[in-house]
Amino acid sequence: MVTARLTRRRVLQTAALAASGLTIPLLRKAGAAAETVVPKGTMVLAWHTNIAPRWLDPQQHDGGATPDNFFNALHDALIKNFYDRKFDYPALAEHFEFAEDAKSALFRLRPGLKFHNGAPVTPADVKWSYEHYHGAWAKVLHEKTDRIETRDDRTIRFVFNAPFLDFPPLIGTANVCGAGWIVPAKYYQEVGQDGFTQKPIGAGPYKLVAQETGIKLEFEAFADYYRPVHIKNFTIVSVPDPATRVAMLERGEADIIYGIPGELVGRIKDNPKFMLAPVVSGNFWLEFPGFQDPKNPFHDKRVREAVSLAIDRDAINQAESGGLGQVDGNWINDDVQYGLVWPKWPVQSREGEATDGRGRLSQRLQCRLADACAALLFARRARHCATAGDRHPHASADPGTGSLPETRTGRA
Repeated sequence: MVTARLTRRRVLQTAALAASGLTIPLLRKAGAAAETVVPKGTMVLAWHTNIAPRWLDPQQHDGGATPDNFFNALHDALIKNFYDRKFDYPALAEHFEFAEDAKSALFRLRPGLKFHNGAPVTPADVKWSYEHYHGAWAKVLHEKTDRIETRDDRTIRFVFNAPFLDFPPLIGTANVCGAGWIVPAKYYQEVGQDGFTQKPIGAGPYKLVAQETGIKLEFEAFADYYRPVHIKNFTIVSVPDPATRVAMLERGEADIIYGIPGELVGRIKDNPKFMLAPVVSGNFWLEFPGFQDPKNPFHDKRVREAVSLAIDRDAINQAESGGLGQVDGNWINDDVQYGLVWPKWPVQSREGEATDGRGRLSQRLQCRLADACAALLFARRARHCATAGDRHPHASADPGTGSLPETRTGRA
């Protein structure tokens, strides 16, 4: 068994594509074209939830990390995340310039780009996709954009009404925003939003050839894609039950599966035919609904701290992810640009019981929060203890946002 650290995005990209590029501050240009590859073979991905139709439409991006798994197969962006590049890998745009004053951005499209229906990808499609985008961050993008200029049949320029330093990360980060993922304007207007999710047309490495809504997607390599596509037929099938997904892998019915719970990780680890690739970019964290309300028990910062300290994050990591996750103190993934790695602060109880900063105290305070009800019951108890003077000095785990250190559960 081989273990590697990957993201879901990288799994799909590695399976499908081979590409190269250059890294130059403020200026991005595509690398030389790769050699010709004839796609062959099949690949089946057993997806761990139902498949929402909106995940096939960049215009409806909900701001979560899930849609980009589907975007990377079906669609393409001006610039995007690719392997270790955060947001500025040249995709549909072979050339990208971001002005030094952060008040404009220029893109030059690759020559000969096509959508899956044979229509050319043009600056008009880029302009329409951006102006009609209504998903996450749409309001910010539209308010800060003064105008969009079409210079020629391959060049488009965005002009902002003030310095807009966040534009490149927003337009190029697929798990945040969909405004940079281009749809065919004429086709989208003809079929409408519902029609597009049923029969989406993109410019990505795969075209959709069949769909069982919410259950199954069948893709075929797009012959006119500008980069090599290695797998000819790619299928994503919804399999919510984890034991069924593992069984499909063992029987050869699936090539990739997501979401392996801790109790099933051993079956993969012990099989030399499989590669276990922990995905540690999906964060889980603790929130306190209504903590701003003075009548809410969570309003007391000491209660929030007590609840956080009572959670054995290492035990959760072992139980949920077979120990393959990463316990950290930041709800922002470290694969996001400028994401910080927070230290694990040492803590000490009133009696002087030292801990390792992960909330492991004496049995008197240790508990497992199985559900929201248990959390509320514990919060009331913790509030009573705090009121009685049972304080546990440590570095603040609550920087004023109501969020506390979380466990990143790396699902294979």
